[in-house]
Amino acid sequence: MILEKLKQMEGFTHQEQAVARYILDHVEEIQQMSTEELARVSYTSKATVVRLCKKLEVEGYQELKLKLVSEMVQNIRVNQLLSKEPITEKSTFTDIINTLPKLYDKAITDTELCMDRNVMIRVCNRIKSADRIDIYGSGISYILAQSAAFKFATLGMECAAYESVNAHYLSAGKKKKAVSFVITFTGANKNMIETARYLKETTGSYVVGIVGRHNEEIRKWCHEIVEIPSRDSLLSLKVITSFTATTYVLDIFFSMLLAQTYESHVKSSLEMVCHETLRIGVDYWNLKEPTDEEENS
Repeated sequence: MILEKLKQMEGFTHQEQAVARYILDHVEEIQQMSTEELARVSYTSKATVVRLCKKLEVEGYQELKLKLVSEMVQNIRVNQLLSKEPITEKSTFTDIINTLPKLYDKAITDTELCMDRNVMIRVCNRIKSADRIDIYGSGISYILAQSAAFKFATLGMECAAYESVNAHYLSAGKKKKAVSFVITFTGANKNMIETARYLKETTGSYVVGIVGRHNEEIRKWCHEIVEIPSRDSLLSLKVITSFTATTYVLDIFFSMLLAQTYESHVKSSLEMVCHETLRIGVDYWNLKEPTDEEENS
């Protein structure tokens, strides 16, 4: 960046350093100055200004001024974003444990506000009649997909997470009714867009996009779109917002499936408890209350 190079002054002569210092102290004023005027106010020469431009790897003084304006605008935006960040270098442990629940709550509230209940109900009905659920994600959203797949599997639903399309698997399972979730926090992940396109064009999957606001392209390849809120942030806190929002959406679908299959799930859960001693060696049915001596020992 030009401003960074001006601050470092690496390889600058004394005269060039003088010009650089003047520019840094008067960034806005030099926009109205010519090369000759900058040379005069910095007590150097026009040739020095020209040489400095070459060292800054710009074509000339006019390009230098344009790039400085661009960087100034960017710096203003950066500072505005940082000023809104809930966690800073001054945040203490107490600040953080008080801040995070607010971030979670805001992510969930914002998700509810932009949620189309008719879409959610339609997706729930599709899940109820589906033979399997496939969940696609990339990077951290793939980790989230794995977590959701585990939850659905506990209800007896065939479910798996994928980072990319497995064409052989999809071709072999064409006869099964499938709901395919495609997750992209931005809405513009190219890999997930291509995944949604493949699923819609070549399979019988019911494609549901759980996506951020930049979803114009992926929207074409989904039967339903569930939009999640995303916040402008320079820091990784925007991941918290997207992760919380997506988890909330998937948990709604999981909870609805649980409610719709409640009786059968209760039955299978009771069977599981009956065999729990084989898995962990603890007999829940014959647990005894500890005596006073055992509690005090």
